[in-house]
Amino acid sequence: DAILPFLLAARAAVLDPNSRAVFAEGLASCYEAFRDTRNNRSDLLDADDLLEQTNGNNDEINWYLKRIDDALPRRDDKNTGPHPKMDATVTRALSLWGKREKVLVFCHYIVTGRTLRAQISEAIRNFITNEGTRKLGCQSADALIKLDEIGNKLDNSVGLKKKCEEAIDRLLLPYPSLKDKREKIQTIARRYIGTPSFLVRYFGLENGELTEADIEKAFLLNDETNNSVSSIMDRFFKFLEEHSNEADDYLNAVYRTQTGSLQAKAAENAFDTDELQGDKVDKLLPNVRLVNGATKDETRKKLMLSFNTPFFPEVLIASSVLAEGVDLHLDCRYIIHHDLCWNPSTLEQRTGRVDRLGSKAEKLGKPIIIYLPYIAETQDQKMYRVVMDRERWFKVVMGESYKVDEATTDKMAERLLFPENAAEKLAFKLEVDPDWAAKV
Repeated sequence: DAILPFLLAARAAVLDPNSRAVFAEGLASCYEAFRDTRNNRSDLLDADDLLEQTNGNNDEINWYLKRIDDALPRRDDKNTGPHPKMDATVTRALSLWGKREKVLVFCHYIVTGRTLRAQISEAIRNFITNEGTRKLGCQSADALIKLDEIGNKLDNSVGLKKKCEEAIDRLLLPYPSLKDKREKIQTIARRYIGTPSFLVRYFGLENGELTEADIEKAFLLNDETNNSVSSIMDRFFKFLEEHSNEADDYLNAVYRTQTGSLQAKAAENAFDTDELQGDKVDKLLPNVRLVNGATKDETRKKLMLSFNTPFFPEVLIASSVLAEGVDLHLDCRYIIHHDLCWNPSTLEQRTGRVDRLGSKAEKLGKPIIIYLPYIAETQDQKMYRVVMDRERWFKVVMGESYKVDEATTDKMAERLLFPENAAEKLAFKLEVDPDWAAKV
């Protein structure tokens, strides 16, 4: 049953060789995207992607697509089963989040973004619940409630609140321009530290308690890159000091984005209507956010600024609306291209959101890590093979005219790959010679 949709899609793909098999691309993205491509929905992609969309349509194709649709049973509010690439992206995002890393995920289809948001939220919620249950020694049904109670103590317990404020004040001391913003920064930091997301990753929670010593340890706890909460926040405060004219924008954005609870009623305040897009808030987490063409400019700006801080959101899922002209590099060096694009320059543009001067990767002296998941032996692998080969040729011959019809794609998929070493040797070198620049 699991392989039947893929086999039927492969048969339908060859019925009109001059059309782009967008339904096959949709099937490789997620089952929900496949259904939308099959129904030729006008809201399938963001406006700038619609120009790429072409599709053949005839009775025979519709016959096959109807059988594919019948082969995929529906389940309310959830994906129709374990989609291989969706599972891989969710697992990767969860793993990176568990290591205290932020993750930027790009996808092609609007419904894929919404599905990813729901499934990554569910995966993180399950992790938090399981860790909370294990560390607190309680029933899983009580874990989130108890975590909320512990988080609230950062405001209600004089000793814990004071210890947290002292740690933040020490970090703020070298940055005098932030003195008048102290109260807002303290509130933002306490709320973040009190979230279930933070508690299960940074605290032992022995005996269901949070002590002043625990807070000291949490600020000094290093991640895999020898980065601690103190060093991350210090880097952010230094940025605000150096960009004092933007400091209020960043702090106001993260103040409005932040929330401490995963309980449905409290979480409702974390999402604007244009961001929810009809999805149920009780299936989402406030640290996993979505930006696409339906997201208002104000909401989009708020989430972009917040993502550039050490606070929420921790996972940002985006369509092509964030592929160009925005900076998302200050606190993220991991990017997942869940859906590929036939044009390698589009992938370069997406990756460029975290590959900027002053990026986290640059400051840590660590690489930017890019993931390109694809499903073997499907349209997905064909796209991967073609786009990687185009990228190598692009280094040699700029301005290649791309065609995305099925016949051209098949030919390109069959040709021998351009050797990467040869591409590097033949590539145009457009950088400025430092010795020449010094003379000038």
